[in-house]
Amino acid sequence: MNLYEIYIEVFSEEVIPLNEFLLRVKEGKYGVFDMEEIRNFRYALENNIQEGAFTKGEEMGVPEDEIEKIIEENIDELRKTFLEVFGWL
Repeated sequence: MNLYEIYIEVFSEEVIPLNEFLLRVKEGKYGVFDMEEIRNFRYALENNIQEGAFTKGEEMGVPEDEIEKIIEENIDELRKTFLEVFGWL
């Protein structure tokens, strides 16, 4: 099971902040994951942010440039969280 699948499973049982999940990953609570696996998890989250924002934004009639700004802000926050927990992106 990859980290994204674990995250979905954990989140379906318990709503926890991303930084708490990442700390648990770092502590080995869900197994041992290398840097590439953790980065792949971050990429999957970034893709979800993009897809979700475009889908919801288009449904609500939000201009594309505003959607892109929202995506950028959310991805920046996501990366900041990964950097705080792991010390690298």
